[in-house]
Parts: sequence; C-alpha cells; structure tokens
Amino acid sequence: MAARLRAVGAWPVAVRPVRAVGPADPDAVAEATRRAVARPVHDVVAFSAPGLRTWLRIAQEAGHGDRVAALLREARLVAHDARAVGVLRELGLAPTRPPARDPDRWLRDQPMAGRRVVAVVGSDHHREWCAVLGRRGADVVEVATSRALPPPRAHELRRLWTGIVRGHVDAVALTGPATAVDLLRRADADGVLDDVRDALTERVLVACLGPLTAAPLRERGMTPVVAAAPCLAGLLAALVEQVPGRGPTLDVDGHRMQIRSRSVAIDDLVIPVQAGPMTVLRVLARSPGRVTSSAEIRGASAAWSGVNDHAVEMAVSRLRRAFDDTPLAGVDLVQTVVRGGYRLIA
Repeated sequence: MAARLRAVGAWPVAVRPVRAVGPADPDAVAEATRRAVARPVHDVVAFSAPGLRTWLRIAQEAGHGDRVAALLREARLVAHDARAVGVLRELGLAPTRPPARDPDRWLRDQPMAGRRVVAVVGSDHHREWCAVLGRRGADVVEVATSRALPPPRAHELRRLWTGIVRGHVDAVALTGPATAVDLLRRADADGVLDDVRDALTERVLVACLGPLTAAPLRERGMTPVVAAAPCLAGLLAALVEQVPGRGPTLDVDGHRMQIRSRSVAIDDLVIPVQAGPMTVLRVLARSPGRVTSSAEIRGASAAWSGVNDHAVEMAVSRLRRAFDDTPLAGVDLVQTVVRGGYRLIA
C-alpha cells in the first residue's frame, strides 16, 4: 500500500496498530469447521496459502480431516493467490484461479445468491471479502486461521495520534476491522479519543477498506470514505479521488493555493513547508484578511503551548521564505499588523 501511494506522489507513513499471528484458537477453528461440514458447500475460497495449511492441519487434528477432504473434492475451489493454488494442487485438487491481473474484480462479480461458501480467512482484512459475498446472497462460514494482537511498540500509535490531532497528515487509511477497533480503543486509553475523533471528522480524511472497518468509526459519529471494493487497489482509488480536493483553497494573486498537511500546492507546484510555519498558515487561512494575534496562533496547537511571541515571529519569517522561487514570490502573502498580529492576504 505504501509503495502504491508513493507511486502517485504521496508521502506515506506506515503504522501497524495490530499484528496478525497464527494459528488462531484451535477450538474456534474446529468449531467453524464443524459448521462448514454440517451441510453441503458450493464454494471454498482460500485467501492465503498459510491460512489454508493451518485450516487443514487443525481440521485433521480435530477429527474432521475426512469430511473436509470430501468437501474439497465436491466444492468449487477458489484460490485467491498463486500460493494457495499450489497448496490445493499438492492435494491433487483442481482449483479455480481468478485472473492474476484482477482477482478481486473476478471474485466480486461472481453470482453468489443462494450459494454456501466456506471462506478460509488468513488475515483480518479478508473479513471484508466475506461481507461482500454475504451481501451478494451467499451463506458464508468464516474459518479464521489467525488472530489480531496489539503491536509490540505502542509509541508508534502515540505518534500517529499526535500527527492526526496536530494536522500533520491529510488522510488515514484503515486496512481492516481489527485495525479500526484497536486504534480507537488505544486512543481512548491514552485519553485522546475526543481530539482524534474531532480531527477525523473535521480535517483529516479517513478511508476504510470496507463497511466492517468503517463501522466502529460510524458508531462514534464519524463518516469515513469506504473503498468501492475491499482490496488495496480500491482503497488507493478512494484516496486518490478524495484527498487532492481536501484542504482550504484560496485564490491568491491569480493563483490557486491549496493548504495541505505538510505542503502548499500553488497551481500544480507542491511546496514543502515546515511544521511551525504550516501551523501559522492554517490558522490564518481560517479567516483570510482577518488580523490574528500571536496568542491566538499559539492557542491553536497544543504543540505551541510553551512558545512565546518570538517563536511565532520566526515561524512567520520561515513561512514567507518558503514561497521564494514560487509563483507567489514577491506577493505580500502574510502581512504583519503592528500591535495586532498577522493576516493572510484576502
């Protein structure tokens, strides 16, 4: 996902709020297997080779090996990736392999009404595909072969909260239901849930892999963007469509200026701006032409609570220099009002 974002010019920061480990609780896998073999199955969808191997091993240990083998011989076998194809062929089975160039679209377009499907889920985000099949009319039995645990380093999440609340990011992409649940739970435990919720509601776009991922946010009054299909390509498409149009946009000296989290776009030119000057610009852009005092600027960000007026003055100076060698060079963009403060040209 990060590589795809970099390819379209974004600056991605990867944070792992949960980690998938296997195997899942053997008793839970065995119970799902009992439900799977209780009635005839039309389709078995294997999302990953490790998940498929785990299921077959636990089913054998739980005494369901023969019934699972019969199920696999009778059902249509859909392998979501090449390695899952290999596992099934090792067993002497002939799986259906979706087209390599677009397996997600193939799976999404399959007629599923009235079909009973066993989905071997190897990771949390695969649950979104189970929901898609269910909405298309299938009776889906999920066999989850991994479990989500907290990350080993919680400080990464705290840096994420800081970036969201202070406006250092334009968007947050959530890639699975457990990710969304754990992010919100940890924000609540750190005492920043209200600040994070406000930021994700007012300033920062939050994009979700699917409805299951979006549900915990919607329960807290947020309105995330949901990918059209629960795959990385769908999530990327949602970000590419939604992010560029966000952020305050001003008409300055005949040029279109859009304010982003760490940069300013002047027409088609993107200018990186440091965090301090960026804070000043965002505050002034709320009311172009209005004089804003240094105290108001300092009060707009928790990171500025301990600075003085001189620090604000230096940030304004750096902000002005950031527009050197740009189409706005020579424009009195940020004006100083003696004994008043600063204002952005209207």
